[in-house]
Amino acid sequence: MSQTIHCRSCEADSVARGVADLIDRHTNEKGRFCCARCGGTDTYLRLSRRRRGETWIKGIVPFEARARDVAYAPFVFLTSPEEDGEVDALVFKYYWTKPSNGNGRKRASRPEGGPVLTQAQLLSLVQRLVKINVVSSHDWREMLRVTGVKGD
Repeated sequence: MSQTIHCRSCEADSVARGVADLIDRHTNEKGRFCCARCGGTDTYLRLSRRRRGETWIKGIVPFEARARDVAYAPFVFLTSPEEDGEVDALVFKYYWTKPSNGNGRKRASRPEGGPVLTQAQLLSLVQRLVKINVVSSHDWREMLRVTGVKGD
């Protein structure tokens, strides 16, 4: 299923062939969607219909793949309540890649339900979210302090 990324800066649209293509070719190091024309990140995933209360999808962050299950690909969408707003929420998703007859990946499909995460994957995601400034390191440390978790 193709996805269209819209750039608010230059008004261009970029098309990705699916989730794997979004991750591989249409994001920067912080997981934000990038415009194919100007390279800007004032972008969002264009959906066919918008309803009240929906969020704007601004980027995508994949989880580290487990060696024994490389066809299972969990990720989170980075979302905002406003078209021009900052990322303030995550939507957990996953897809299965279906290998073709030795010719690389086939089109990805997304089954219903949320991803199943290992503890290592969850901690790795939190670490990456702090690194790309979706979650502040101060907020993360404060959450650990409030819950009574001792850190180094």
